[in-house]
Amino acid sequence: MSDIQFPTALFLPFHEGDSALPQYARLFRAFQQAIIAGHLHPGTKLPASRPLCAELGISRNTVKAAYEMLHSEGYVETRQGAGSFVATDLPELRGSNQLDSKGTMPQASPKLSALASQLTDVRPPNQTPQGALLLPAQPCIASFPWHQWQRAVARAGRQMKHQQNSVMGNLLLREQIASYLRVVRGVKCNAEQIMVCSGSQQAMFLALRLLVDQGETVLTEDPCYQGVDGAVLAAGAVKIPVPVDEQGIRLEDGLAQAPDARVVMVTPSRNHPLGYTLSLERRLQLLQWAQQSGSWLIEDDYDSEFRFDHPPLTSLQGLGGEDVVIYTGTFSRILHPGIRLGYMVVPQPLLEMAKRAKTYMEGGNSILPQLALAEFMANGQFASHVRRMRKLYQQRRNYLHTLVKDKFGDYFELIESDGGMHSVYLIPQHWSDSDIRNRCEEQGLGIRDLSRYFIAQAPIKGLILGFAGYSEEQILTAVNRLKKIIDAYA
Repeated sequence: MSDIQFPTALFLPFHEGDSALPQYARLFRAFQQAIIAGHLHPGTKLPASRPLCAELGISRNTVKAAYEMLHSEGYVETRQGAGSFVATDLPELRGSNQLDSKGTMPQASPKLSALASQLTDVRPPNQTPQGALLLPAQPCIASFPWHQWQRAVARAGRQMKHQQNSVMGNLLLREQIASYLRVVRGVKCNAEQIMVCSGSQQAMFLALRLLVDQGETVLTEDPCYQGVDGAVLAAGAVKIPVPVDEQGIRLEDGLAQAPDARVVMVTPSRNHPLGYTLSLERRLQLLQWAQQSGSWLIEDDYDSEFRFDHPPLTSLQGLGGEDVVIYTGTFSRILHPGIRLGYMVVPQPLLEMAKRAKTYMEGGNSILPQLALAEFMANGQFASHVRRMRKLYQQRRNYLHTLVKDKFGDYFELIESDGGMHSVYLIPQHWSDSDIRNRCEEQGLGIRDLSRYFIAQAPIKGLILGFAGYSEEQILTAVNRLKKIIDAYA
């Protein structure tokens, strides 16, 4: 038996633990942590229950219950007629003979995969300041039809017991998405081809895992949405940034860098963040290349619903690319950031492989929000909301443009775009847009710096101002704050 004096004082503060736990559980955890930390060595005798409960001011039943838990989990062993002891077969996890010169336990750094190390080098995603104004990609939450959505959720709750989910997603929602895409975006698909995802980011990652091998190249737009970086790297591919101009991605430039590339990721409706629309000539060029070379296009259609000056363009997939285009979209930007649902239209040749891949990745998305969204779309609330938001966002865009032209006419140059949820303004190229962005954050503004989105080609200096999620009063307040920043900067 160990002759070590039992350090009862270790357990006097156990009363300060999580108050939601019963006393016996808190006492058990105090013993558990003391053993793991090496304060109680293997073979140390635990005090009898009577003196311990007297010293700690707790009932004997509490001590007995804690001891029983310690015994059941293997921390202590009972010796007949001698009492309870810390189990002798436990390693000296924090033994004094292992402490370094500073009295601490040396620990080796956990080993990580090459992917984990590479992800630390990817451009970090933009952080969202709480309550910031003019933050891009923010829908108008105040205009979201909460009552109609709550009714849809309530109805979905009643339907759940009668519905079956699948790895592709709930059939009711997939039918609604397919019908919507056929009518509004000209997508050639049926419900069988719709795969429900947690968002377009997951859809892009899954598509890349199906299409590229480790080390293969993927052509992406430059500039582009920063989430693409992580999706490409996580799939083990190599990203080749391809310059974008007023007509969209320049495929020939990309193929000059990577002639063996088999996948191109594009945003034909509106490049993020510049807002340029891919011209018809280049759309057809992309489709011809994919069809003739046996390659693939991943079409991200992130906010095509909000085209103000003209009707929505036919999707790239709908121009005859149904066998070579993987079409992705999301509801998070259209409806509410908390509705984490997106979709992927899977070409028929990939359908069985996509089902199998997603089965191994996850069992499928939660069925309740899928049923609620299906109900929301079926009763016309989704289409009605999109129409209202398109009109509202156009008004807010025009208001922002008027204010900016009035207050910054000498410094800001608008990049024309026919829709979207943000506007981009070029600034004098000798200015630092990242410095201005930092000053904006200090003043509660979520304005982004344009140069951050460029990878290979020379960055253009500019500011990205979101307008969709803010009232005219908020836009005015934000622009006035920006005016003070620019006046001081200039």
